[in-house]
Amino acid sequence: MNFIAIDFETANEKRNSPCSIGIVVVKSGKIVEKIHHLIKPKEMRFMPINIGIHGIRPSMVENEPEFDEVWQKIKYHFSGELVIAHNASFDISVLRNSAELYNIKLPSFNYICTMKLSKNFYKGIENAKLNTVNDFLGYEFKHHDALYDALACSNILLNISEELKCTDINEISKLIGVTIGTVDSDGYSPSSSKTKVFKTSNRTYQAKREYKFERLDSDLFRNELVVFTGKLTSMSREEAMNLVKRLGGATGSSVTRNTTILVTNMKNIKNLRREEMSLKLKKAIDLNAKGQNIKLIDEEEFLMLK
Repeated sequence: MNFIAIDFETANEKRNSPCSIGIVVVKSGKIVEKIHHLIKPKEMRFMPINIGIHGIRPSMVENEPEFDEVWQKIKYHFSGELVIAHNASFDISVLRNSAELYNIKLPSFNYICTMKLSKNFYKGIENAKLNTVNDFLGYEFKHHDALYDALACSNILLNISEELKCTDINEISKLIGVTIGTVDSDGYSPSSSKTKVFKTSNRTYQAKREYKFERLDSDLFRNELVVFTGKLTSMSREEAMNLVKRLGGATGSSVTRNTTILVTNMKNIKNLRREEMSLKLKKAIDLNAKGQNIKLIDEEEFLMLK
């Protein structure tokens, strides 16, 4: 089985703002090349929510090439190849919109979405998110790093191919009920799911989430008012708030003079520029400057609290 797996990270809500791309080249079912590029967006506008997800800041890409230069280095991988991506509608949209921004004519290629394949193929899985599927498969990786996400994406298709004992993507497409999308000079057609009923895998999903809080005293957050900012990767906001309450604390939706802990999904908080911060983080820093003592921690520190 031959294909390339791709993953983009973007600077903001626009689909033509890539700041990173990961590509994994697979030949005959084996990974033969791993490619990663940081990309300077044409519009250097980074949203705090995006920085919180992938950790890429403006200072990290300001001296990197823009997409048109990166494309010259990677374009030959796309010509006539099968391209896969997890939530392909996003990654293919980023590719197409970025190409349009720079007046680049894309080569023709087929693509398929591993998120749709996962949703139709694996029995009893909680959801079809990239980290959930790979946790289910026992594959560990660094989520929201473009190269590691591309590797995780390739792992899914290789696993499906192995379980079906089939290396023909057209046959896999028919068996699982996910159409192959196309990109060519006339535009594109999406990779879509034709059914959600057909399931082949004999695997059974078992949640693997374990939080260190479960081994700690129930008053860990006594007298603490905890506020969260940004999307957490280890759990939902609701789950995190319930954990705090279960361990004797209280939670708030906004930063006030009563807030004692702010948990952010951004790493290296001290190195963030003000424009890279969320509104809650800015307010907490301003209150601390006036004498308040709000503890600022990232998600990993929150999970490791003892």
